[in-house]
Amino acid sequence: MVEREVAFRMFAKELNDSGLTIHSTIDEAINSEGHTPNYLLTPLGSMVNRVFIVGVITEVDNVGNDIDTWKARIVDPSGAFTIYAGQYQPQAAIFLSSVETPAFVSVVGKVRVYKPDPGTSIISLRPEEIHLADEKMRNDWVIDTAELTLDRVEAVSEMVSSCKSVPDTCECIKDKADFSEISEGICLAIDNYGTGSDYLDEMRSVIKKCIVSIELAPPGNGEKDMDVVVMELLEELDEGKGVDYLHLLSVAKSRNINEKAVDSAVRSLLAKGSCYEPKIGIIRPIS
Repeated sequence: MVEREVAFRMFAKELNDSGLTIHSTIDEAINSEGHTPNYLLTPLGSMVNRVFIVGVITEVDNVGNDIDTWKARIVDPSGAFTIYAGQYQPQAAIFLSSVETPAFVSVVGKVRVYKPDPGTSIISLRPEEIHLADEKMRNDWVIDTAELTLDRVEAVSEMVSSCKSVPDTCECIKDKADFSEISEGICLAIDNYGTGSDYLDEMRSVIKKCIVSIELAPPGNGEKDMDVVVMELLEELDEGKGVDYLHLLSVAKSRNINEKAVDSAVRSLLAKGSCYEPKIGIIRPIS
């Protein structure tokens, strides 16, 4: 029986920054009974074949010609994933054909890399499973993914720092790593992406942004949080297609709600994934 590859928890930022495909070895092909997995190498040295994501599905389009092929956009606090489902993903295709956006969803999917031009990579997922989720599941996934991503960042940072004065950095990293697969991935990432302190600092900032974007606790002063006030106002004004931002400000002003506070709350809600912009200037709440 062929074992499935591990489904990595990974933010859209790390996945979309990737572009190098690592092909299976002959031994892997034999052990997998001909089902040869290929891997996407991330800038943090992970070799990824499958991922598990939870986010908000904001757009769905039928992009097929003769055969229905569904394309969807799923956002997390760091960016957006693109997924495609067609005749070979029937359960996912049926789900996408009927899901009402926006909605929280969970996806286990295989990574695909399309290279339209040299040096350009488009990353997408082919869903094996897709289900409706909720805000708690999304928040739990963000926390778990943040911890795992930070572990990868610190592993690369520690290895690079300890070997920066050694002529053959890659051999030094391999000697220091507990597992050869980890060290090999990090070496390949450094060689192909130039992963260094700047990128590691950028990823630390992304992780922090993802964590602070979710509400972990209600305000403790007995007053309604401004995010809650604005979210309730959006839900009140939304008739199914979103709320014009200027109209939102006008109504808020008529109720003596500070304009700058509303603007700040809208930005916060967008970052949390509690609402999104189907088009510029229109804010639509995610119920």
